[in-house]
Amino acid sequence: MSAQPAGDPTLRLTDITKLFSGIAALSDVSVDIYPGEVHAILGENGAGKSTLMNLITGVLQPQIGKIAFQGEQISPMTPEKAVSLGISISYQHPAILEDLSVLENLRVALPEKVFDGRPAQAIAKDMLDDVGLFVPLNMRAAALTVAQKHLLEIAKALALQPKVLILDEPTAALDQDATDMLFGRIREVVAKGTAVIYITHRLAELRQIADRVTVLRDGKMQGTAMVREISDDELLGMIVGRTLASAFPPKCEDPSPQVNFAVSSLSGKGFKDISFVVGRGQIIGVAGVDGNGQSDLMRALAGLSAWSGDVTLNGANLSHAELARQTAFMPSDRHAEGVAPDLTVRENATFTALNKFSNAGVLSRKKEVAEVSRVFNLLSVKTPGLDANIMSLSGGNQQKVVMSRALMSKPGFIIADEPTQGVDVGARFEIYRILREVSQSGTPVIVNSSDAAELEGLCDVVIVMSRGRVVKTLRGDDITEPAIVQAAVGAESHAEGVGTIVKSRKATGSRLRHFLQSDNATAVPLAIVIVLLALYVFGQNDRYLSFFNISNILILATALGFIAMGQTVALLMGGIDLSVGPLAGFLVVVASFFVNDGQTPAMIALGFVLIFAGGIVVGSINGALIRFANFTPIAATLAMYIGLQGMSFVLRDGPGGYIKFPVMDVITHKIGPIPVAFIVLVAFALIGEYLLRSRRVGWTLRAIGSDEGSARRMGIRVDRAFVLGYIAVSLLTACGAVMLMAQIGVGDPAQGVSYTLASITAVVLGGTSLRGGRGTFIGTVLGAVLLTEVLNAVSFLGLSQMYQYLFQGGLILTAAVIYSTARGRAET
Repeated sequence: MSAQPAGDPTLRLTDITKLFSGIAALSDVSVDIYPGEVHAILGENGAGKSTLMNLITGVLQPQIGKIAFQGEQISPMTPEKAVSLGISISYQHPAILEDLSVLENLRVALPEKVFDGRPAQAIAKDMLDDVGLFVPLNMRAAALTVAQKHLLEIAKALALQPKVLILDEPTAALDQDATDMLFGRIREVVAKGTAVIYITHRLAELRQIADRVTVLRDGKMQGTAMVREISDDELLGMIVGRTLASAFPPKCEDPSPQVNFAVSSLSGKGFKDISFVVGRGQIIGVAGVDGNGQSDLMRALAGLSAWSGDVTLNGANLSHAELARQTAFMPSDRHAEGVAPDLTVRENATFTALNKFSNAGVLSRKKEVAEVSRVFNLLSVKTPGLDANIMSLSGGNQQKVVMSRALMSKPGFIIADEPTQGVDVGARFEIYRILREVSQSGTPVIVNSSDAAELEGLCDVVIVMSRGRVVKTLRGDDITEPAIVQAAVGAESHAEGVGTIVKSRKATGSRLRHFLQSDNATAVPLAIVIVLLALYVFGQNDRYLSFFNISNILILATALGFIAMGQTVALLMGGIDLSVGPLAGFLVVVASFFVNDGQTPAMIALGFVLIFAGGIVVGSINGALIRFANFTPIAATLAMYIGLQGMSFVLRDGPGGYIKFPVMDVITHKIGPIPVAFIVLVAFALIGEYLLRSRRVGWTLRAIGSDEGSARRMGIRVDRAFVLGYIAVSLLTACGAVMLMAQIGVGDPAQGVSYTLASITAVVLGGTSLRGGRGTFIGTVLGAVLLTEVLNAVSFLGLSQMYQYLFQGGLILTAAVIYSTARGRAET
C-alpha cells in the first residue's frame, strides 16, 4: 500500500538497514517525509520506530542505505549535523536533566543563537508560554511532573523552528487541554512548511493530526497511506494482525458480584472522602482531568502515602502496614519507579517475591527461573534472555515485567496507574487481557488512566474525580468515552492540569525557599559552624585565633581546597578521582628536582611547567581509561593511585630535594593573616561557580552527571567533555601540589596520599552530591576550611590523633546523611 507523492520530500530515507549484533532492527526501510505534512509512524514497541528516529537524528548510523535532506545526501548524519540542518526531536522519554533548572535545561540543549537579541529569561519564558507550561524558570527540573517534563521537551524541539520536527509519543502524559494546545502548535508549524514526524499508539490522535501514515512491523515496512484513505481495522491489521474488535476482553457478566474490596471515606494528600467498592471479577477505573487527585489516590492505595478512612479486603479492615503488604503497584512513571535500570529482566521480575523461591533463607535459582519463565510465557514477554538488562526491552515489554512482578508477589489487590502509557497497541491488548484475567481470578484491580476510550473498553465501574473528590460514578452501559469526558470537564471546578492555561507564572515559594533548595544552600550552615567552632576553641585556648594560627589554617586549607575543587569536578560528572592525593605528592617529588637551591630561574620555571604538564597527562589518561577503555571511575583512578604512588618512591625513596626558600615565601605570601594563595583559591571558586551556573561548560559538566543518556541525546559531546573534565581535575590538583610543596618544603614520596580521603570529605561537607549533577565550589572551599579547622582544633584541645580520624569520619557521614535526606525531600 502506498500514497501518492506530494512534491519533493524534505527528508528521504532509502533502503535503510540497521543491525545490532547481527540482528536486524530495521530492514530495507524507505520512507519520504514531505514539507507541510504530519507523517505518522505506527508500529508495536520493538518495531523499529525509535531506531529509525535515532538514525534520522544522527544518534545511530545505518549499515546500509542513504539519508538525504532536501535532495542532498548526508553521510554521516550526526546529532550536530542534524541540528544544523534543522532536524529537532521531542523524545518519548524526555531528555530532561533533573539536577538543572528549567532555564538551564533550555540553555544547555539549544544553540546559543536561539538566545541572541533579548535576555535569556524572556526568550525562555516565551518558549514555555508557547506550550502552555507555566513554571518558574529557576525551578529544578526534578520538581516537574512527568507531563510538565514532556511539555518542556516539546518546547525545546519547537524553539529551534525546525524544518523537520520529530514528536515521539508527545501526548502520552498530557491531559486533554495540553493535547489540544500541542495539536494547535503542530498545525501552526505545518502551515509554515515544517515536516512533522509523529509517533503515536493512539489511533484517535492519528485521525486528528496526521496526513500520512507509515506502519512498521518487526523492522520492516508494512506500507504507507494517506490517513483519510485507510481504516482503523486496516491499520491494526498492518500493526499487529488483529482487528479493533479484539482490543478489549469481555467484561464481568455478573450484575451483582460479591464485594471483595471496598474503600470508605478515604482521605489523604490530594484527595478527600473517596468511597467505592470492587466486586469479584470487576475492574474499577479512575478518571478525571490530570492533577485532580487520581495519582495521589493510587499512591495512597499502594501504601506509599498517608491516608485516613477504611480499606477492606475480603471483609477484613486493612491497617496502613497491612495495605502496603497486600498491594502490587504499577506506577505511571515506569522508568523512575517501575524498573531498576541496573538489574536484569529476571531480577526486576522477582525482587519483591524472592521469599517465594527460598528454602530456609536460601534462594533456589531453579525455582525462580521456572516461575519467571512460566509467567513470562503467560504474559507473552519478549526478551533476549532472562539475564538481559531490563533497559534492552521495549517499553511494552518493560511494563509486562512490572506486571509479572505484581503477579508473582501474589498480591491482595493490584493498583495500576496509567498501565499502558507509552505502550504500543499490541502490548495494550496483552495488558488488557492480563488485567481482566487477574480480576476474574478474584484479585481486585483498580486502574487510573487518562485515556477515556481505554476506561470505556476495560472497566466495569468508573469513578470520575475533580478536585480530589468523586463527582460521578459510571456503571455498565453508562461507561462511554463522552460520558467520562463530560463528567471530568463538566464538574463545577477542577484542579489545574499541566496543560491548563493560567494567567501568570509565580515562583513556588519564597526566595528563601528557592535558596534552601539550591546547591549553595550548604554555604550558610558551613560558615556558621566554622565561626562557632573557632569561638569554642578560642574559649578553651586563647592562642587559637592568633594571626599565625589563622594563617596556618588557611594555607593548609588552600592546598586541600584546590585538590577538593578538582574532586568536585569529577563528582559533578558522576565520577570520582582516587588518584588526586598520590598525584599531588608525585608532582611535589617531580618539582623537588627543579625548584631548589642552585637551580637557574629557567630550571625552576621548567619545574612548574612539569607540574602542570604532569597534571594534563594524568588527567588525560584517567579520562581515556574511563571513556574509551570502559574502566569504571573507581577502577581507573585506583590504578592511577597505585601507579603514581609507586613512581614517587621510584624517584625518591625518602625525603629529599629541598624546595628553594624564596619560592616558598612567594607562594605563602600573606596580607595580614590571609595568605594571597587563599584569596586566589576563593577567586577560583567564584569563577568556577559562575561557570557552573551561567556558562555552557558548567551546564555540560552537570548535565553529564545528572543523566548521561539525556546529555548525549541533546547533542553534548559527552566523551570529550568527560576527558576534559578529568584534565581539569588534575590541573586543580596541580595547583594544590604547588601549595603542598610550599608547606612541606621537600620532595617526600610519602606525602599527599591522605588528600584523597580529605578531598572527598571536603566535597561532601560542601554539599556536592556523590550521585553527580549537583555541587558547589563555594561549598567545597568552605568544607576544606572546616575540615582543616577541625583537625587543627584537635591539637589545640590537647586531644590525641585518633580524634582527628573520628571527627573526619563523623563529619563526612553526618554531611552525607543530611544532604541526601534533604535532596530526597526536595524531590518529593
